[in-house]
Amino acid sequence: MRYLLYSIIILFTACIGDESSVLPSYTGAINEVVIIIDDHLWEGASGDSLRASLITEVPGISWAEPLFDVVHIRPAAFSRIFRTHRNLIIIQKGNTSKVYFNAKPYARNQWLCVVEYNSLDDLPKLLGQYAPIMAYSIDEKERLRYTSKQVNKRLRKTPSERFNLSFSLPSEYELVLDTNRFNWFEYNPKDKEIIKGVFIYEFPLSSSFNSTTVLAARDSVLKQFVVGSVEGSYMITERLYPPYISTYSQDSLKGLSVKGLWKMQNAFMGGAFVAHYLQDTLNDRGLAVEGFLFNPGEDKRNSLQELEWLISDFKIQSLY
Repeated sequence: MRYLLYSIIILFTACIGDESSVLPSYTGAINEVVIIIDDHLWEGASGDSLRASLITEVPGISWAEPLFDVVHIRPAAFSRIFRTHRNLIIIQKGNTSKVYFNAKPYARNQWLCVVEYNSLDDLPKLLGQYAPIMAYSIDEKERLRYTSKQVNKRLRKTPSERFNLSFSLPSEYELVLDTNRFNWFEYNPKDKEIIKGVFIYEFPLSSSFNSTTVLAARDSVLKQFVVGSVEGSYMITERLYPPYISTYSQDSLKGLSVKGLWKMQNAFMGGAFVAHYLQDTLNDRGLAVEGFLFNPGEDKRNSLQELEWLISDFKIQSLY
């Protein structure tokens, strides 16, 4: 009897020490955010502060799509069905004004943010300060969820040794073109009108490394290797919508991240693309890893986001 009681105590202690093991799985669609907030707050300045960061337009898409799909729920309607949502923001009255993340989630791998406010005057400023952090944090959580699933998938090793790269893709991406200068992989299911492609290529470095010289090099390379079924057609950058460009660094190397639109010159076809360009001075070259999307008449955000996560997972082997 004493041994049985001792065993029960040990089991109970173990369960308390690992609450996540007894939590349900999260629910909801990717990039969906449920916000628990009173109606009058959501419709006023506090709601504006949240919307400014969470419903801003996704860059690099030809029509307006929000960064996240936001669902507003009144506190009185916050039932069990919403508690396990994958991304959850709770706005509530408290003794002090503070924001805390993932303190006590309702589901495994859930992203949770609780905002407590002492007075209504504090709330819009508090949300204005933390809403950009929330947006970044949710995006990172979605990326981690996606990449963790890829770990368990069969990956295709790309023939990227000639580019001195360490880089893998999901096995559903087929090799379309393999040359000494240009690799092209593509996901193109027969039962869906969608194409997701990845390019890996080198280009000569010019005296300056900026968006003008890099996109000019891009158009030159794609004109040579990405030709259409219509005679004289080839892929280029769409210039009617200026691309969204940001800088980054990988170790000591300068890089450009680009989100923009592509089109087939002399043909009726186009879509969105994301790309990383690296000024690889160690190997005296420009290096490009791109993802392009063709998905007519459908929302682009989620597919483009997955492409961006895929192409971000590369390393130059000589740096490691």
